[in-house]
Amino acid sequence: MLENYLPFFLFVVAMTGTPGPGNLTMMAIGQTTGFRSAMPFLMGLVVGRIPMDLLVVCGLGELFTASPVAATIMKFLGSAYILYLAVKVLMIQAAPQKIDKRFTFVEGLFLHPLSPKSWAMMIFGFSQFVDSTAPLTPQIIVFLASFMGGLIVFHSSWCAAGALIPRFVQSRRTLFCVNIAMVTLMVGATGYAMFS
Repeated sequence: MLENYLPFFLFVVAMTGTPGPGNLTMMAIGQTTGFRSAMPFLMGLVVGRIPMDLLVVCGLGELFTASPVAATIMKFLGSAYILYLAVKVLMIQAAPQKIDKRFTFVEGLFLHPLSPKSWAMMIFGFSQFVDSTAPLTPQIIVFLASFMGGLIVFHSSWCAAGALIPRFVQSRRTLFCVNIAMVTLMVGATGYAMFS
């Protein structure tokens, strides 16, 4: 893995940089509340990945996802959680005076552990790019650090892109329509990742 880092790096970029539940959620939150206020949620996303990643590198992630019952429960919990975030995004835009505009660190903790896409991405990446015949510790450090770096860079970038939207869209009604479109993409991407 360390000698052939480029293919792994490209895999990390493809997995963490493309549209998915995490990036689209960050974009919707950035568009709704702004970049700075989304940072606690972003930190929760990153910290929430750590125990999941550790389970994968210890070999327990595959056992967990191999259970049809556990996979089904995770799909429904993950879908319910994304719907909760989507409703909050819409409520902030529709009735900003009636709801706390912040997305919290604790809310961010649950997104990746409840996402089958995140589990599949880590399990596939670990099984394909880590060489079991070479020393594991440096590979695991590089593996985890690369994914953490990708998450921080791309989640932040998608959030910043969302935060730019209100600068170009002045009409409150148009902004709400953009918000609905983003939430639809967020829920749709999650549904596709979880049930395809």
